[in-house]
Amino acid sequence: MKKILIKNGMVVLPEKIEKSDLLISAEKIERIGTAEDYDHLIDGSGLYLLPGLIDLHYHGLFMFPVPEKMEQGLRRMRKLLLRRGVSGFLATFPATPIPRLIECLIALKELGAESRGCAEVRAPKEPGAKLLGVHLEGPFLNKDAKGAQPENAIVDYDPDSALTQKLFEAGEGLVRMMTFAPERKGARELLHLLKRKNIIPALGHSVASFELAEEFCGMGANYLTHLFSGMRGIHHRDPSLVLAGLVDDRFYREAIVDGYHLHPATVKLIWRCAPRGRLILITDFVGDEEPLDREPPRLASGNLAGSRLRLIRAVRNLIKFTGASIPDAVAGASHWPGSVLGLDGLGVIQPGSEPVVLLADENLRLKQVIAQGEIIDATDDP
Repeated sequence: MKKILIKNGMVVLPEKIEKSDLLISAEKIERIGTAEDYDHLIDGSGLYLLPGLIDLHYHGLFMFPVPEKMEQGLRRMRKLLLRRGVSGFLATFPATPIPRLIECLIALKELGAESRGCAEVRAPKEPGAKLLGVHLEGPFLNKDAKGAQPENAIVDYDPDSALTQKLFEAGEGLVRMMTFAPERKGARELLHLLKRKNIIPALGHSVASFELAEEFCGMGANYLTHLFSGMRGIHHRDPSLVLAGLVDDRFYREAIVDGYHLHPATVKLIWRCAPRGRLILITDFVGDEEPLDREPPRLASGNLAGSRLRLIRAVRNLIKFTGASIPDAVAGASHWPGSVLGLDGLGVIQPGSEPVVLLADENLRLKQVIAQGEIIDATDDP
């Protein structure tokens, strides 16, 4: 079993940065500290050692889902994401006609995808980001807050619909999160169903009132999909879901920190309001081209349509916009999203955790990714 020793690196832990050696095998992180039983040595002097990042909201090729292309698209995304420093992700489908969603979920299952733990798919044994499950961003949303979601695919939840029942049967054991609008018809019944199936209920693409948001949070829907985006804004006499997400410490808040979806001052507001561990950095990335970290794509209406953001850039932006510490910013894209999924061994450097470590320079620009005993050149700014 090949073992790699990184000497004198700055290991980024959830609470601190510790200068130390780090021993990694193809199966796990073996040890933080000195070691003599290694096969390959890397000089980590001046480099940060980060855990693999976790993206709970990544569309990629699933923005335009085609069942027949699931296997090809998933292989490509796993490879691209790992080179960007992402070790695990939720494949996020936008609002899509339910029959097409069912076909896509069945196709993923036929590839061997499962959501409990770190799923792989039938593919060559090459390092790649792990499919941790599916995030259904819809179709039970509000058309008045659709953003870039296709309006013709947005529907209300009907507990008596045979088609809806087939959707959840197809997603059994695979769907980990679902975004829905709590003000829409059938939302309460939907929440109860999600809780029974251990699917994380997320509120988003919604014009819900402050009071309704609080009610649903009390019932267990305490995760907010890209806070501010796809939501009614704040009015001082008519507070909304957004304000509930800022002042209620029970909420997890997603944030797209690309400098376009949220003004830096808005990011600072979210950061100051969020208790430690409750801000989740995501990309909302669409397509499969190499990201440019520039202005996101837009619809003809002017609505932003996803992002071109890398998760490591979101980490750097959070530090730049808010003054967050490196451990906190990194945890927002690794340890904390891993905890949301109940996978505490993900997104953290500790003995026994997944064997993915990112090597980054003093500016947190990625240089290399170590995964499954291999050393891979990272994709980042030059």
